[in-house]
Amino acid sequence: MLDMPSKKSKKKLEPNIIEANQENKTTPRTAKIVLFVFGVGPLILMCLFLFSNGFFNSP
Repeated sequence: MLDMPSKKSKKKLEPNIIEANQENKTTPRTAKIVLFVFGVGPLILMCLFLFSNGFFNSP
């Protein structure tokens, strides 16, 4: 008798798992934003820091 409810509960859980996976998909737009922020962002910050400390001024 315990086998019957467990089979029914497994059927109910499968669609929820599929829906959760579809919500967490990474879109190309999101990937581009993340790459820009973590790739180009630090480079810009480093350049601003060096410029503010006079690194690019000729001696």
